[in-house]
Amino acid sequence: MSVSLRQQDSPNPVVRKLRQKREAAVSDHRARKARGVPVVPFWIRAVFVLGALGGLVYYSIVPAPGTGSVSRGPFGVIPYAMWLHFIGYMGLAIVFSYASYTVPRPQPQILFGVFVVTVGCGAAVEMLQLTLPTRTFSVIDILVNALGAGFGVTLWYLFDRIIARLRQIDHRSNNRERS
Repeated sequence: MSVSLRQQDSPNPVVRKLRQKREAAVSDHRARKARGVPVVPFWIRAVFVLGALGGLVYYSIVPAPGTGSVSRGPFGVIPYAMWLHFIGYMGLAIVFSYASYTVPRPQPQILFGVFVVTVGCGAAVEMLQLTLPTRTFSVIDILVNALGAGFGVTLWYLFDRIIARLRQIDHRSNNRERS
């Protein structure tokens, strides 16, 4: 592939800076993909995201199982509904993080985007509940959704780091065995 001098070396410093950032992002993406989590095809990951989001929307419209009989969560301090919000949006953030794993961008940008989109979905669901006579809108629910999304993104980041570290250790031990 030949690249003309005009395409390769732009005199515009902004264009050069953007190209350098793009090359760094692609390099980071390739390194992450080579050392990280095994990835299934995108359409399967998209189905999981849509399933998780569909489940959250469904149970935001229809009362969740146990909401009438259980008033407190596992430790008896936090209400059951808060646990459901936290766990639901934590799961959505994890699934969405995995679905966007192969996006050629730096990982902090991807995870921040996942967090923003997940919290946006939670806010949209709460807005939907404004229109339903049997459901109520709550800013506290949005904050709990954000906490769950943040925790989910953090768990995904730690999981990715652990897998990368384990693969490095495995790669080193395989190289020692060959020597």
